[in-house]
Amino acid sequence: MLRLRGYRHGVPGAKVGSGVQLGGPGTYALGAGAVVRQDARAWVGPGATLTVGPNANLGIRNIINVAAGLTIGAHTELSWDVQISDTDFHDIAHSDGVQRPRTAPVVIGEHVLVGARAMILKGVTIGDGAIVGAGAVVASDVPPHAIVAGNPARVVGHADDWK
Repeated sequence: MLRLRGYRHGVPGAKVGSGVQLGGPGTYALGAGAVVRQDARAWVGPGATLTVGPNANLGIRNIINVAAGLTIGAHTELSWDVQISDTDFHDIAHSDGVQRPRTAPVVIGEHVLVGARAMILKGVTIGDGAIVGAGAVVASDVPPHAIVAGNPARVVGHADDWK
């Protein structure tokens, strides 16, 4: 089932695979040549936008939840079963009663590689050319060209390029 509420259509070469579910009252913007592979799911909330850059590739069974905003840069590759969420889905308070923000936008730079079953959490910015290892849980910013792995993800190396 393909639901395209708020979807900006007409981008030449953007492809959406079978079983993909794009829903919610927000806006989707797919760049030219972007691919959303089979059985991926995305929900974009009111006033939020999911922007997928040109030639980006969202993998099989990715799950994306957007309440504030998500930008995925050009030529970025998400492997299978990747999850991205810019929201906690609930309120969290500190012991002094101060509420933590429920949402914070996520920005994934250009030419980023995200490994299978990685999870990217709210408020994270991943720099251009970075590599996120399989199964990593990314809860803080990733510098450009860094290789991160683990839970929580930490820098384990650097790469000038990946193919």
